[in-house]
Amino acid sequence: MIAHRADFSLIPASTLKAVTTATALQILGSEHRFVTRLLKSGDDLVIKGGGDPTLSMTSPDAEFPRWLAALQKAEMTGIKGDLIMDSSHFDSRVIPNSWPWGDIGNYYGAGAWGLSYHLNSYTATFRPGGVGSRAKLIATHPKPPGVRFENFMRTGAPDSGDQGYAYGGPSAEVVSFRGSVPGGRAAFQIKGALPDPPRSCGEGFKRYLLTKGFPVDGEVTAKRGQGEEIHRQEGPSLEKLITATNHRSVNLYAEALLQELGGLEVMKQHWANQGINVTGMVLHDGSGLSPRNSVTPRQLAEILKLALSHETGPLFKKSLPVAGQSGTMASFGRGTGIAGRVRAKSGGMSRVKAYTGYLTKRNSQTYAFAIMVNNFVSSPRQAIVKLLDALSKK
Repeated sequence: MIAHRADFSLIPASTLKAVTTATALQILGSEHRFVTRLLKSGDDLVIKGGGDPTLSMTSPDAEFPRWLAALQKAEMTGIKGDLIMDSSHFDSRVIPNSWPWGDIGNYYGAGAWGLSYHLNSYTATFRPGGVGSRAKLIATHPKPPGVRFENFMRTGAPDSGDQGYAYGGPSAEVVSFRGSVPGGRAAFQIKGALPDPPRSCGEGFKRYLLTKGFPVDGEVTAKRGQGEEIHRQEGPSLEKLITATNHRSVNLYAEALLQELGGLEVMKQHWANQGINVTGMVLHDGSGLSPRNSVTPRQLAEILKLALSHETGPLFKKSLPVAGQSGTMASFGRGTGIAGRVRAKSGGMSRVKAYTGYLTKRNSQTYAFAIMVNNFVSSPRQAIVKLLDALSKK
């Protein structure tokens, strides 16, 4: 074993997703699926969320045609009562207390609701003007119901990139856009977090039904609901979900998995039961977005080692992106000796860079590793590539 300051508690950023996905795979199993159900309750229709973070992922209306078909199959000609959105499958506190205010209004700060919808996000489209002038907000899709937008977005230089942010949060009635979007183009889009995904889903489905001539007499409400099941649909297998989580570093997926596991203590105790010394492990979320998370490099490496030796090890290893080839590791180590030899989860935020995963040496031996750097002055990325490249040749 090679170690340097292995027991320092450091901010892991998104490398924490490796711990969350490995835990979910071992506890829930590779075939676990989130389930969404439609229930008929007297004159009401209940959409009972089961925590599926991929619901209507591809478009806001993606689920609605088959939901309408399910109603018609149940010989319903309309909804005389209310459309009840039941999000009780998960805790009502949908985001951790320690997530930064500047993050929770943006798509990557969208929390995991018991009834998620369209990745719990919307797209805001701006028309840039001259440099320094106001960028006009021209559309939001899907438009969050009951939300008023304040637009302070400015136009930056054509090469300034996306510097735009949405400020809001769960149940927010006012969302502010601040920062800048690049000029020199007809339109530019950023993504925000839906303040109330279940309501957005319900209002969207009601609108869809009405356009199809299917009357809805009542209102969209949020509460627990029971009734006769008339439709049941499963989300993707956990094997596919953890691959998407680790390849694309989707915070929402990681938080949904953590909620499904039963919370942070369940995850922490799972590894303590396998002999991991969890002293210094302080967890606030499952995605790594919280800057208050702390883990030691030794803990990460030992968890990855145990994960590989578990019966689910091959699936977990496969879920990690490959250096120089795929996911968030596609450009890491490209053209060096570690391309194709490292599978790892990367993590980064302001002054934080971390990698944890597996290095397969030229003699075909595989080693678990964790490299974490906090509070750096210049990016350590190339130094990390050189270190792993040197280790691969030993």
